[in-house]
Amino acid sequence: MMVNAAMMILRADFLLFLITQLACVVCDEPELRILPSSATLIKPIGHQTLVTCRPFGGDISLISNIRWLDTKNRTIEPTKSETKSRISVEDMPPDSLALIISSLQENDAGTYTCVASYAGSKILSKSVEIHTIVAVTWVDAPTEQYPELGKDYKVRCKVTGKPAPRVEWRVNGVTLSGNNRLIAETDGLLIQNVEVTDDGTYTCRAFVFDTGELSERHIKVEVHIPPKFDENEMKGSMEFVEGESASITCKAEGKPSPTYKWIRSSTKENLGISSDRFSVNEHTGVLQINKVTRDDNGDFVCFASNGAGSVEHPVRVTVIIKPHVLEIRNISVAAGQEGVLECRATGNPLPVVTFRKLSSETPMIAGLQPNDERIVVHQREDRERQQAIGTLAITPLKTTDDGLYECIARNKGGNVTSNGHITVEFPPSFAHTPMNISWSWDHRPVNLTCIADSIPNATITWYLNERMIQRDPNFFIYNKGPQSSILVTPTDTKFYGAYTCLARNIHGEARHDIRLMEAHHPQEVQQAKFEVITGKHSQIYLLRTSNYLQISIYIVLYVIYLFFVATTVKFNFVEPRTDGGRPIKAYVAQYKLENQNWPEAQNKTWPVDAAYIIEHLIPQATYHFRFSALNEVGYSPWAAPLHTTMPRRSNPEEPTILNLATPPNRFAESSYGDRFEIRWKKPADNGEYIDRYDLEYCIFTGPISEVKRADGDSFKENASYKTSRLNDVLANEVKDCKTLEIRNNEQTSYALEHLEPQTLYKIELRAHNAIGFSTPGQILFRTARDGYNLPEGFDYSSAPATFSSYTLLVTLLLIPML
Repeated sequence: MMVNAAMMILRADFLLFLITQLACVVCDEPELRILPSSATLIKPIGHQTLVTCRPFGGDISLISNIRWLDTKNRTIEPTKSETKSRISVEDMPPDSLALIISSLQENDAGTYTCVASYAGSKILSKSVEIHTIVAVTWVDAPTEQYPELGKDYKVRCKVTGKPAPRVEWRVNGVTLSGNNRLIAETDGLLIQNVEVTDDGTYTCRAFVFDTGELSERHIKVEVHIPPKFDENEMKGSMEFVEGESASITCKAEGKPSPTYKWIRSSTKENLGISSDRFSVNEHTGVLQINKVTRDDNGDFVCFASNGAGSVEHPVRVTVIIKPHVLEIRNISVAAGQEGVLECRATGNPLPVVTFRKLSSETPMIAGLQPNDERIVVHQREDRERQQAIGTLAITPLKTTDDGLYECIARNKGGNVTSNGHITVEFPPSFAHTPMNISWSWDHRPVNLTCIADSIPNATITWYLNERMIQRDPNFFIYNKGPQSSILVTPTDTKFYGAYTCLARNIHGEARHDIRLMEAHHPQEVQQAKFEVITGKHSQIYLLRTSNYLQISIYIVLYVIYLFFVATTVKFNFVEPRTDGGRPIKAYVAQYKLENQNWPEAQNKTWPVDAAYIIEHLIPQATYHFRFSALNEVGYSPWAAPLHTTMPRRSNPEEPTILNLATPPNRFAESSYGDRFEIRWKKPADNGEYIDRYDLEYCIFTGPISEVKRADGDSFKENASYKTSRLNDVLANEVKDCKTLEIRNNEQTSYALEHLEPQTLYKIELRAHNAIGFSTPGQILFRTARDGYNLPEGFDYSSAPATFSSYTLLVTLLLIPML
């Protein structure tokens, strides 16, 4: 039994060994593998397909002659370079053979087998089934589609495939459902009665359940609105001026925005491409016309177009032709007659014609003129000649109507003017001949001239003492009209007298007399006197009287009181009894030192009404003077002798202050509350150089009651008052005095600053030279704002603000007496 058991164990081990050996033999046998590894491949038509076959397992070196068989078990050949088959095989390292179908077709479907030889005798094979499908294909599904507002429209989406795909729609990402206006059809989505709100993105989805294929097409849908003209913007007719640039605007609303073109109706030409004078902006619709011509009269049509349609609008263009004056004829009519000036003009429309005299700024109106009933303006039209005719009638004409008249033609295109002349004829007149008298002497030739105003020009004839002037060497006549002159050489007294110019024309005659007189030297100067010789004025004398009239007369007399200057003399003259017929032009003085003779004398000449002054004389020297008057004829005899001894050098003259009073006040007014500018005239230096000015200014307190002399006597009881007391007189009436030195002797003004407002000030200005100070020039002034009232009785209105220290003193002295 144990033997049997052992035998059974041996027998079992052997079977196990055989099974193991057989399994190993099977495991080592090679095979062919196809990638993709699926037994069935589904591929879309038109696509490229690649399937590879390679040996696997065992000793692959024993495998040879790998090849692919087509659906009809025919060996598929490798690709050749010169001819490329649609179905071919290709080695793919390291050990694969690829089946390549470059563009899969429906009849390419079937079983493809990869075969190979093993160990020279065994055939290995592996097959794959290729099924073809048609992929989802968009046959008609544009990505942008434009339905028209208010109409039905099908959003096109036609697809094909094998197996046949199923289609569904989404609008703006939302699956379509429950919309009665949107109906899905096999080839698209029907939109009934398209609305503006139908704009959006429509998604057409095609899918195949069998193959799992899904494809989408996004379609942009934009609702188009046909163009429509804006009636408020569009005009049916327009007027343009010939020669100017113009434009016509065409405006339409639509979606998308329409484009424009303009067509001329008469020629059917597209103005955007056919003319240099026209340009069209196809986006804005503006037609630009460069330099309008009269040929542009007519209709122009605007076309506005977009994808939804086209509309048109005609515009009637009327060309305004600017006025043009064809003719205006000058006329010449005698005064007192009717004058008619005619002006013809053309234009489109026919212009209105009126007139304006160039010397007037206002055009005339149609009909009778309101400011002159003699003048009437009419207008009529000559339709046959297309002319407007304006007439200006003046009845009766006056000489003042003579002149240029402007014809004004006006229409919508503007104004145009042209000038015509009305000549008013009249008899001669010497209204513009100023010469009535002329003078000659010593046989000097003289021109006598007549100007005869007349139309037509007059002829002038000359007469002397009513006798026509014949040929004579003493006469020479220039021209015989309208201006005529006669040159007379009066070699004898018979040539003096009345010369008459007689002017004649077709309308009458006129005469004018010119008297030729003989002129002579003036008679001698009747009297010369010293008016000013500055210097001796250290005192002022007042009359011992209580008669106010006498005192006033004395003050006036004192102004002309003769006084002396160290180096200057001023004269005044009494005119000669006769001027010899010609006005005195100048006075001449001869002057010499006492020990000189008249041939050694110096001369000084002054024009009439000048200041008769001789300067730079020698102080303390005695001079003799004589005088003569001068007219066009010559000098009078020397006459009116004077002599005087010049004073010594002395203090400068008193400065004359130039500031003026503000009526009715007697004091000057400052425009400012804190400053005042004083101005003065440089005084005579009396022989010594002025080296400075002293300016003192004080607040004037007033009023003034009575002025005392140094000895205590009252002014009323004394006949004189020394000017040296002037400062003492005012000293008690001022306060806060300040003194300034002005070193520039050429300076004639000074600005006082930091003054008190509403305050009355007194200024004293003295000039200084090597001899001493001058008498002070004085002025009262008030700063701005509330004025200071001078004492009662002070005369505000009778004098300027500038006066000498003497007149100021006398005025202040007289106040208590008034």
